[in-house]
Amino acid sequence: MLAQFTNKLIGFVLTMLAAAVLVFVVLEVLPGDPALVMLGPDAQPDTLAALREQLGLNQPVVFRFLSWIAGMLWGDFGISYAYNVPVLGLVADRLAVTLPLALMAILITVVLALGLGVFAAANSQRLRGQLVMAFTQFGIAIPSFWFGLLLILLFAIHLGWFPAGGFPEWSKDPIASLHALVLPACALALVQAAILTRVTRSALLEVLHEDFVRTARAKGLTRREVLWRHALQNALVPIATVMGLQFASLVAGTIVIENVFALPGLGRLIFLAVEQRDLVVVRVIVVLLVGMVILMNYLVDIAYLFIDPRLRTRRA
Repeated sequence: MLAQFTNKLIGFVLTMLAAAVLVFVVLEVLPGDPALVMLGPDAQPDTLAALREQLGLNQPVVFRFLSWIAGMLWGDFGISYAYNVPVLGLVADRLAVTLPLALMAILITVVLALGLGVFAAANSQRLRGQLVMAFTQFGIAIPSFWFGLLLILLFAIHLGWFPAGGFPEWSKDPIASLHALVLPACALALVQAAILTRVTRSALLEVLHEDFVRTARAKGLTRREVLWRHALQNALVPIATVMGLQFASLVAGTIVIENVFALPGLGRLIFLAVEQRDLVVVRVIVVLLVGMVILMNYLVDIAYLFIDPRLRTRRA
């Protein structure tokens, strides 16, 4: 099992390195002159020369890449061109919004999907089970930003239960901060919960025809115990796989949702950085978001070893 952990960790590091190379090449090499991209075609030659010197563009490409990687490993992400502040502090402030939002959306997704998926599988031949499947079709069809606007219209404008946008600082009022994340988290979670519900139902229906389920029923276990203690546990591998894939969609969705709800998170920051041509910030945030997705998939691979004991006995 230790060898499996080691191999997966090596794969994670190599994937992160490949992602960093790709991001660096796309943002620093392919545009031709990043300083010209940031300042625009009307920039003065002396201004361009000063920015190239500031960004180290006069140095060889390989040296610039190694310096960038070494700087990130030591916590030096550079200075933002638009904000003129260290990128590390800028990103850390925005992560305090995006990370709780993503965790809340994942929690809502898992609770809804597992509950509705098990219910739909247990009632697959009944009307209520079909109604759950109709709900999932509705959830998949509606874009998250449109659902967010509907939530604002109903719960913020008409009912006044939640704020329509903005985000108070955690240090001032943590309860109000969590309150402000409820609607955007629900908007993010709807599509993912609908997809995961269908996957959970399909995985459970396949497992419910296995011999061990009939044996458990023959021993006198109730249908609820068979579903939650035996069938669901054996259906978790495909469910966990989809959850790992969904995290990438959820991260991408934060860029839109944070703009809909005017949340000062990473999604809104990268949107503004692209608009202001701040390639220093764009580069760091893209690598961070890619790293989060790769890390989630690595954790899912590790989770397989605990979900299915048979995988621990196989050679890595």
